[in-house]
Amino acid sequence: MNYKIINKPVFEQAQVRSVSDVEFTEEQLKEGMKLAVSKVDPTLALYLIDSEGKKKFEVRWDDSSELFNGWYSAWDNFTWCLGIVEPPKEQ
Repeated sequence: MNYKIINKPVFEQAQVRSVSDVEFTEEQLKEGMKLAVSKVDPTLALYLIDSEGKKKFEVRWDDSSELFNGWYSAWDNFTWCLGIVEPPKEQ
């Protein structure tokens, strides 16, 4: 596993059901809730954010970011980025 889970309960909830009931702290409302981060590049992370009252996922890498409405599209993007940061080792 080339990433570290930061918030396991919310990370697991996002995979199986809605995250609309997840509560944010004041800081998380401003910065987002970090769910997972790359072990190789700490600038690559997956966040849950509040965007105009709706929960969305955001993949941040270096100075760029991309918003996603659903878990699967955000996770696909995050794992794609992980593959660039640390390409799979050849067997």
